[in-house]
Formats: sequence, C-alpha cells, structure tokens
Amino acid sequence: MKFKTTKTLLALSIATLTSASIAAPYEIIDLGGLGGDTSVANDIDSAGNTFGYADAEVVDGTSEFITHAVQFDETQGNIDLGSLPDGTESYAVGVNDSMVAVGYSNEIVEQENDNGQLIKVINNYAVFFEGGMVTKFPELANYSTPVALDINNSQISILTGKFDADTTDEASGVDRGAVYDRQNDTYQVVEPFAAGTDRRSYITDINNLNDIVGFADKEVGETIQIASYIASASDLSVKTEIETIDNRAIFAMAINDSKEVVGSMFIPNTRGQREAFYIDMADTNPQIQFLGFLNSSFNDSRAKDINNQGQIVGRALISAPTLGETGAVLYENNEMKNLNDLIACDSGWILTEARAINDSGQIVGVGTINGEVRAFRLDPTGEPVEDCDDSSESPSDGGGSIPAALIALLAVVGLRRRFS
Repeated sequence: MKFKTTKTLLALSIATLTSASIAAPYEIIDLGGLGGDTSVANDIDSAGNTFGYADAEVVDGTSEFITHAVQFDETQGNIDLGSLPDGTESYAVGVNDSMVAVGYSNEIVEQENDNGQLIKVINNYAVFFEGGMVTKFPELANYSTPVALDINNSQISILTGKFDADTTDEASGVDRGAVYDRQNDTYQVVEPFAAGTDRRSYITDINNLNDIVGFADKEVGETIQIASYIASASDLSVKTEIETIDNRAIFAMAINDSKEVVGSMFIPNTRGQREAFYIDMADTNPQIQFLGFLNSSFNDSRAKDINNQGQIVGRALISAPTLGETGAVLYENNEMKNLNDLIACDSGWILTEARAINDSGQIVGVGTINGEVRAFRLDPTGEPVEDCDDSSESPSDGGGSIPAALIALLAVVGLRRRFS
C-alpha cells in the first residue's frame, strides 16, 4: 500500500490550547450550533474553516427556521448562512479554500392547483453560500431537486439530482450526477455504465486537479450492479472504472490531489455491511487495499475522506451490526484507530462519524455530548494517547463505546449525511 507515513502533528498556531494540559493526540472543539440541539460539520478547508448545518432554537414551540447552513466559528460566534427567500431549511455540504460553500436550500412558494386553489409547494435548489448571500445554481434543463455536494478551488461543483432523460414518457427523473463549471457556466451530466433512461449515476467528490469520483449502475450479466469510476471534470464521457472484487458493489467516496481514492465495498452475505478500501488510481496497476475494521467481529467500516498526506477518516462499527453503534475512525500508518481513544478521557464526547480531514490533519464530523448531537473539530496536538485506566475521571465519561440510547437519538434526529 502506498500510504505516506505521517504523524498527526499540527503547529500550536492552529488552535489555542486550553489552560489545562491536553494529554491526548487530539484536542476536541465543540463547534456549537444555532441554538438548537443538533449540529453537524460536513467539510473543512485548508485554513480550518468548518461548514455544515444546525437546527434552530425552539422557543414556545416555534422557531424562525428549521435548519440552516452554518459556518462554525468558536472564536467569534457561529455564522448563520441563511436560506433562499421564504425558505426554512438550508445545508452546507462542501467548501473550497476561497470559503465558497455549496449545498442546498428549500423555498416555499404558493401555486395554483388544477382546482384553482392556492397551495404551498416546497422546492429544493442547489445553492452557493458566499459573502453573506445565498444564490441558486443556474438551472439545467430536465434536472430537478439538485443538491450541490462539493466545490473545488477552480470553482467546479459536483451535484446530484433527478434527471429526466426522456421527457416524452411518463416516468419521472432518476438520480444522476452532474458537474457545474462556474467560470464557464456549463453543465455536464454523468452517464451510467448501463444503458437506459432509468439507470443511475452519482458523483461523490472532486479534487483540486478537477478529477472526480463516483459510482453508477452497470450491467453484470442480467443484473444491475454498482461500479465506481474516476474521470476528469472536463470530459465526463470518458470514465475509468475502479476495479472491484467478484463484482461486489463498490462506492468511491473521496479523492485527493494524488488520485488516491477511498470508499467502501459491499460484503456478501451480510445485512448491507461494507469494508473501507483504498486504491491509488495514479498507479500503473491500481489494486484495491482493504482497511479492515476496528474489531473483526464488527464487520463494517466506511471511508469518507482522504487528505493529501494519505490520512483517511470515516466511521466503523463498534458493536454487533444489529445495534448499529459506530465510532469515528482515522486510518494512518496502516492502522485503523478509534478517534474516541485519541481524545481526553474526560471529554464527555462520543464521536460517531468523521466526515472530512484537511492537510493539517484537522478532522470534523459529528458526535454526541450531554445528550445532544453536535458538530466537532479535532486539532492534532502531538501528545501521546492518554491512559484512561489511570485517569482520575470515570472512563465512562467519554472516549469509549457508544451507548445504544445515544445511537437511537441519532436515528430519531435523522441526520442528513454527506452523500452516503
């Protein structure tokens, strides 16, 4: 495996350490929210600016909005990025190094139905969050309910939405990935491997060299299978398929500037479990490398992101699949690590999923603390792993496994994950 050997070190200038000594490899930052009890961090730029979404504070049973995109700022205070006019929800999903974020927002409008009655209709649009403004992506013919998933430093965005390839029939649109080049104001839609207007395609990530990855329907004999690909955003007609094993469904989720790709592959004869993988698509003979699990008995792991240092983050099961308890993970130096073991024992946090990592090694994602679903950022400290058995605090206060009750809370809240 061609992983670069790294140490999770970060200059102290990235984060001001608390007065207490931090005896753990990562300092955890509670990113807060917008007054409600749920917040999620989806992406982080090279400078550590973090974006995601958060619920509104509810007072006397009402709130000004439901959920808004947010720029997290633990120093100056979180910035509510707002929504489209007459919208109640917005979500920031990806961000580039110019702090241009993308995502989606709803908009509620009144329309007259066939009976002449005015009804409220909720429409969803892909949007930019930039300079305090929320603006829609230009429309693409026959493409509806788009969601922008990421934007790179060349102002090229990736989206998913419903594409109606044949407007003459009664069938509605199917999922198709698309690329929008903001500088040239052009769109391209990804064609699936399988022929047919009812076949699906997705784009999941784009790097700063304009390479994209995703997955799409492919014909395997008489069945439809999921195959992943890498392509150039300048020409989506040419897709290089990423190898799979025994025609297992494969989901490419992230790519770095070295064309190293991570994702997960379906495990046969399971209840939908997957195993995280890595592959170097710049290699002359790229080969899938599996990343394993936190515990051989808990056979599910998902890679969500990879930085240019080769560090990989995601989530993995920490209990039986039927319980669905997950922990945020970091894969580096050929080892999968539970991030809950790399923070202070008395933090009170339970980290459930890591969603993004920048080249400084800062990690963002979602966890729980004090019974609330919260966005977090981890800043590397260079400190050794804390021995929780010798801590004066109760080891049950944090850094351990996730109680089923809190996982149930996550399920009830219904977190919208970055496309998975």
